[in-house]
Amino acid sequence: MLSPSPGSSSRSWPPPSPPLGALPKPFRRSPLAGLGLSWRRLRTVRTGRGERGFWVGDGDPTRYSRAWRLAKSPLHEAGYSWGTAERSGGQVQPVCWEDPAQGDQASLDAIAAAEAALAADDVRVAEAETRRAREAELEAQLNGAARVADMEALRESLRMKAWAWSRRKRDVAAALLAEKPGPGGAPRAAAAKLAREMVAEVDAAIEAVKARVATDQSHSDWLARAADEDVRGAVHYATQILSDLDRDMATVENNIGWSKAHSHTGHVLAALPELSIIEACHALAAVWRHRRQVRPELLRRIYGTEKA
Repeated sequence: MLSPSPGSSSRSWPPPSPPLGALPKPFRRSPLAGLGLSWRRLRTVRTGRGERGFWVGDGDPTRYSRAWRLAKSPLHEAGYSWGTAERSGGQVQPVCWEDPAQGDQASLDAIAAAEAALAADDVRVAEAETRRAREAELEAQLNGAARVADMEALRESLRMKAWAWSRRKRDVAAALLAEKPGPGGAPRAAAAKLAREMVAEVDAAIEAVKARVATDQSHSDWLARAADEDVRGAVHYATQILSDLDRDMATVENNIGWSKAHSHTGHVLAALPELSIIEACHALAAVWRHRRQVRPELLRRIYGTEKA
């Protein structure tokens, strides 16, 4: 130690430090980092239980939220919670009320408990996902062929009966067919179920039109001609011609194919293997409304005249 120079004070150098008990306990620079957040100290707050350092956790709160759900008690005891902070716009976010009297160990223990709970939950989630995947693969092995058949039936219905599908249903069906296969390479169970239901709805709508046509004899003036087998075949052919022209399903007014009033019925009649007398009556009335699109020689076979 250097001796004091002449004339200097007899105090020792450097001067002794004040007793440790006289200094205030400092706040740490930040609560222990963890749970995917960056902690920022806003201020010191005097509370009924003493001074607290008020911190906010910035960043994605997803991991903190999971930890709070899994290990709320130890986190809460160490001062962690949720609250609103300055310039947060009233948004609730992670906060910490740091008690300097607790020291670092309180945060260390709380974070350790939270991380352990998160790790255990990660294992549980992974095991559950593995179990679900295994069950899905087994279920696909048992029912995959039926699901493939459902999707093929959907594809066939769209190909053969596109006229009976509304635009909304066609869009949904196209999305289903574009889906990637599920476990085991089979379509998802939900997709196959929806495909099956949609095909059934379209088939039911077609059957409803056929039933209505079969029982409605309002076109009794055509009965005599419909009784002729050759007329039934010719008018059936005419419905197929008009349906082939009606690619837009009467959504565009272009005077080509069926009109909106006859589009659905016309397509149903055209798709039948043959026409009954009642069905031919409806076909005669519908084709007559669109006769300007039918060749004269075919009109003569159907109606006995070429005049349109």
